[in-house]
Amino acid sequence: MPEYKVIDASLEDDLSEFSRFLWHKGVSHRVINEAGRQFLLVGNSDDAQRVALAYKSLNEGQLKWHEPVDEDNHSEIKASLFAYAPVTLGCALLSLLGFLLVSFDQDFGWVRYLTFFEFERVGAHILFSMPKGEYWRLITPIFLHFGLMHIVFNSLWLWDLGRRVELSQGSLRLFGIVIVIGLGSNIAQFLYADMAIFGGMSGVIYGLLGYAWIWSLVLPEQSMHIPKAVIIFMLAWLVLCFMGFARLMGVGDVANAAHLGGLIMGMVIGLAAGLIAKSSSRAA
Repeated sequence: MPEYKVIDASLEDDLSEFSRFLWHKGVSHRVINEAGRQFLLVGNSDDAQRVALAYKSLNEGQLKWHEPVDEDNHSEIKASLFAYAPVTLGCALLSLLGFLLVSFDQDFGWVRYLTFFEFERVGAHILFSMPKGEYWRLITPIFLHFGLMHIVFNSLWLWDLGRRVELSQGSLRLFGIVIVIGLGSNIAQFLYADMAIFGGMSGVIYGLLGYAWIWSLVLPEQSMHIPKAVIIFMLAWLVLCFMGFARLMGVGDVANAAHLGGLIMGMVIGLAAGLIAKSSSRAA
């Protein structure tokens, strides 16, 4: 599908808010970094014209959107949001299904097949055991969410961080990061905590934060523009959770090892990927 380069901006310009505005308007697009510049691409000429006018109005201090005069003249089918961020949306959808399963499966009759450990109820007690040959359990806990606050918090951060990585580096890269960090954060929780039922996308989210953060430090010309306030907040929340603050707030136990493990893995992957990309660009 042909693409139209609409915006040519410096790396210091944060296009994330404008990008969210375009998605809200139903305009499929992507932002790429090339040769020390940012470029916003759209899929058809009609959108290109309206996006250019909107960006111009934004720079003039009042964001405006020019609706098409005649929708019947549109011969091209707009690509959906799913076409540009399938992994981010797929993870969000699976997390939502995991939340619904936990919510409606009160006795954990089905949930027990997706947790890291096997378990069974014996009276008022839960007996855990190591599974044998059920390797899907290494990844499936990232989709289980235990409460409305849990799924909302994780979905918002997944949408922000996952989409940044996917739109700038592609779906395949994000898929690999999610799988590797999902496995690593679950195993970290298994190694450094007692046997328990745990789950959630937050280990992956911390991994995405670490990846995007370090990548942007190594390759500032290809920065993902993670706001410093977001980094400070997430790191502060990690420290507070290790100090038991989440339990004092009534949130309950938090998979701290998964969070820390995910963050460290994301930083290591971001450093390695950034250095490889930097070396490749020099060689070229």
